[in-house]
Amino acid sequence: MATVLIIDPHPLNALSIESTLTLAGHRVVGVAHNGLVGLDLIRSAAPDLIVLDLEVPRLGGLDLIKRIVARKGTTRLLVFTALPADVYEPLCIAAGAAGFVDKSDTSTAFSDAVSKVLRGKTYFQATALRTSASADTAQQLTAREITVLHYLAEGYRVKQIAGELALSDRTVSTYKSRLLEKTGTHSLVDLLQVAANRGLLEKKLGAADATDASPSATELDFNALLDKIPFPVCLRATDGRILAANQAFLDYLGLTLESVINARQCDIGVIDSEHLEYARKTFNAAVENRIPYMMVVVVSLRGERRVLKHGGCPVFGPDGELVGMLCSSIDIGEEDSQIQVLRDQMTYRSSIYSRRGAYLIQHGQEVTGYINKARSIVASHADSDDKHALLGLLEHIGESVRMIGEMVDLEQGNVRYTPFNQELNALTEKTLNALTDYEMPPREFFKASPAPWGWIDATPYASLLKALMLHLKHQGADQVSIHASAIELDAGHLDWTLQVSASIAASVPRSNPVIYLALVTTISGLLQGDVDITTDDDQRFEARLTLKVPIATSHHPH
Repeated sequence: MATVLIIDPHPLNALSIESTLTLAGHRVVGVAHNGLVGLDLIRSAAPDLIVLDLEVPRLGGLDLIKRIVARKGTTRLLVFTALPADVYEPLCIAAGAAGFVDKSDTSTAFSDAVSKVLRGKTYFQATALRTSASADTAQQLTAREITVLHYLAEGYRVKQIAGELALSDRTVSTYKSRLLEKTGTHSLVDLLQVAANRGLLEKKLGAADATDASPSATELDFNALLDKIPFPVCLRATDGRILAANQAFLDYLGLTLESVINARQCDIGVIDSEHLEYARKTFNAAVENRIPYMMVVVVSLRGERRVLKHGGCPVFGPDGELVGMLCSSIDIGEEDSQIQVLRDQMTYRSSIYSRRGAYLIQHGQEVTGYINKARSIVASHADSDDKHALLGLLEHIGESVRMIGEMVDLEQGNVRYTPFNQELNALTEKTLNALTDYEMPPREFFKASPAPWGWIDATPYASLLKALMLHLKHQGADQVSIHASAIELDAGHLDWTLQVSASIAASVPRSNPVIYLALVTTISGLLQGDVDITTDDDQRFEARLTLKVPIATSHHPH
């Protein structure tokens, strides 16, 4: 068994190499994704073998080989790259590498190369000893010049290259000038064209090559493409384990590839505990139904709270078997959150206006009925009992007129909201206890845990609860239960939910005045919320009231 260090810029490639070496009985002592980290690991781990990709950033592959060989240690070096062998194999021999394997070769070739290099032999193609025209051109370039050429081909500017190689801008400009001179070109476009024609840059699979490409070559292109995606991407197995991740994923979480491979979300420890079960159920449902999914989760990264829009798409194997979910995440910014809030408000307002006419017509018919009854009592020379009934009808009319006036004021914007920092459990309990008029039905309130704090105006919130309880009173509710819960599903806001259930007394006639539900809908919409009635019949009432409340802290001054 030998100790091996992998230096490869692509996490998925590195994972594949590590798996092959482990199965062969070797021990991987480290994985580096750039040259500087690789040098540090070489000093600390002193591996028997180094597997190196020439396209590694921060120093470059050829430059790194020379530095490793200059240490005159016993470590052997095997190059495993996608760069063309006919050009770079002679350069690697000259630099001091012990072997060269093209990443488009079979896994058997790679394993054979590892075995021979560890036994003190070399592994090169016979053609590497012959100098071709393209090799002659490459031999004219130094290792550092070739490294700069690769950065230029990737679209890096001089200042960026200087930062990657820890050089001055002037030095990088000098290398660029030498490249133009040695290749006989006068512009960057010409330089890259000549370099590609002479095999100095990575070979790409063309249409003809793609048909005959081996699985390893196809996998290589996929891995390289995945690592160039600028946002976090990972492949999760059907049981939730992370099978692979790109560099953006690792950088965003601030974790190493070793710490995330085969880990689940709960193992990584970045998702808030209140969202963990929600995320797990959403993922499992998507796996079970073999469909894409999308959700919003809150994570904690290096002590900072972030809200992510996270989604995944199913990945199937050649036999149609579900391999897992290819997942990605986007950090929801403040601007996106505000846009989403405005969209929600527009949806709620549209719903309110479309139903308002029907509410007012029905309510007008009910008030007309009250008035006609009152007229009948007056016309019949009412006695004391009839006068008592008349007073009750007038009370109903007054209550209805007040409700209509309150709804109109809300819709016309005559009511100004002044939100304060409120503990939502305490505010709800206080509001319900204050509803002593109108012979409200008995009610029981179950608090959310932990106690949530949010910015909300107590006045419209009290009107909302009052209208809801008046509806239940007229429905004939004899017992009301209200269960509260709070969960943070959006940036800076929490969903404050009241699950309302009530049993209806069979002996009480239902007057069903829709104005109360109209008022509930209006106020909840203005408070960025919604009401969803799931059951409303002669025996049971079930509804869920959800408000989107800006998050507050308990110590914030009122």
